[in-house]
Order: sequence, then C-alpha cells, then structure tokens
Amino acid sequence: MKTHVYKLVLGFVLTLLFSISSYAQDYEYIPLVKPGLQIWTDDYADCVGHYLFRRFALSDEDTLIEGETYKKLYFFTDSVFDSSTAECIGGLRENEQKQVFYKGGTIPGGIVHSGLIYDFSLNVGDTFTHYFYFDFPQIFEIKSIDTIDYAGAMRRRINIGLYGDTILPYYSVGKLIEGIGNTQGLMYDIYYNLTLCEYWGRNRCYEHNGELLYHDYSQSVQDCFTPRYGLDEIKLEDNTITLFPNPTSMDVNISSENIINSIEVFNSLGQKVYQTNVKAKEKTLDINSFSKGVYIIGVSTDMGYVRKKLIKN
Repeated sequence: MKTHVYKLVLGFVLTLLFSISSYAQDYEYIPLVKPGLQIWTDDYADCVGHYLFRRFALSDEDTLIEGETYKKLYFFTDSVFDSSTAECIGGLRENEQKQVFYKGGTIPGGIVHSGLIYDFSLNVGDTFTHYFYFDFPQIFEIKSIDTIDYAGAMRRRINIGLYGDTILPYYSVGKLIEGIGNTQGLMYDIYYNLTLCEYWGRNRCYEHNGELLYHDYSQSVQDCFTPRYGLDEIKLEDNTITLFPNPTSMDVNISSENIINSIEVFNSLGQKVYQTNVKAKEKTLDINSFSKGVYIIGVSTDMGYVRKKLIKN
C-alpha cells in the first residue's frame, strides 16, 4: 500500500517537473516593439460620453528623436493603413530591460504622455510611481501575473492595482499583455481609471503583419475597422464640427475648428460610398449623385474621429 502511494506521489512530481520544463521551453518573451507592421484598433469615451475611434500603426521605419532611435508610430482611422495619409505622432522604442518608451505629441482621448509607458520586467509585488499630467503622483503595484496563450504564443499578462489598497486589495486598474500592450488601448493612461468621471478605453484588435492576434469585439461591432457607434447610436453632438445645410440635396459644407485629415461617407447599410483626404478646416462635398436617405459622415481630425448624421433629400 505504501509503495503504491509513493509511486503516485513520484508520478505526480515527475509530471509537475515535466510540465514546468515544457513551460520553460515554450515561453519566450515577446517584445512590444518588434519587426513588422503592428496595428491596434481602440475605442475610447471621455468623461462626457464623446466617443473616439483610434487606430495606431507601428511601422518598421526608424526615426531619430533626441538622440534615440524609435519606430514611427502613426494615428489613422481608415480601414487600411497608408503611411502617406496617416499622421505620424511620434515613436516607440524598447530597451533590453523590457521597458517601452513613447516620444511624441499628446493627443486627447486617454493618450499617455512622453516617457516610459510600459515596463514588462516587473514582477508580483513590484511598485512604480505614475504621474497624471506630471502633477499628481500615484503608486501602483503588480498584483498578479499569469501566462496565457494568444494565437499559439505564451504571453505574460500583468495585473496592476493600487499600492497599499487594503479595502480592495485585488482591484485592477489595468492589464498589460506582453507583445500586445494595454487591454484598454495601446496608448491608454491607466490613471484615468482612478478619476471620478466615467472614462473608458478598449483595445478592440491587435494585428501583426496582417494577422489578427488579439480581439475584444462588442456585440455591435464584429470587425477591426468599423467605429462602434452605428446609425441608431449617434446621439452626441460635437460642436467643433458642423455640417451645413442639413438636410441637403446638392452640396454639404463640412467645417471644423481643427484640421480635417480625411472624410468618409457611409450609407444606411454601413457601406463606405465616398472617401477623401482633406488637410484643411473646411470641405464642400457634392452629394448630388447620392440617393435620397440617411448618411453618416465620418470626419477624422487631429483630435479624433467624429461621425455626424446627414440627410439627403
């Protein structure tokens, strides 16, 4: 009887050791900044409910910023990335210590500031100080780390919480995935999760060299490039962008307080029927050839992506 028990215990130990050995062989750190074209599709909503749709592309192009070599980071909202029409907002670089740095402009909508934005070298119990707009320090702690399989590769998932939180010791204010980034968006600042407003972000899709490796689809959107708000969900007004006249049968004038990068027009079925690059604060569209009905005008500016309802009569 004892011999049988010993054999069971020995078998369990050998199985455990084999599993650990297999895991050690299968797991290999995947950097965030790596060769190839990477695309993140993110949804955001600010404190007053304005919806922002953002796509980021990290290319293989090198750029020298303040003596350091970065990979160029682009912002765009089109269904296909084109570096000639997308806006380069800065760059990302990663060092041998698994730390990722961003250098570039600050874009509203949950976008982090220049500096260290990811540190994948941290372990459970490690802490770090983060500054919101450089004025309000907050100490965060790595609460837990697990390893998950995404698209056939083992990646560490890091759960971040507040340091010294005894009321909600396991409350998460952010989750980072190796090689992918923040689950709330590539450039989402986790400090927003501590503010009183209902700010939120979501990394809907992550693609590497055209392969979809991560997705978090909602019920209303089942792809990586359609903004979350559809025809029936456009309820919010953005006074920085105006359409006039509306309704119209011929021309519609589109103006913005910010530079308009591009304009897209979708019909009632959600199909894109028109697209143009602008690079100005005003644009007149001739819609005389359009059928009567409801259309959605998607306007991409330096401040984000806004969709407005247009009626053709």
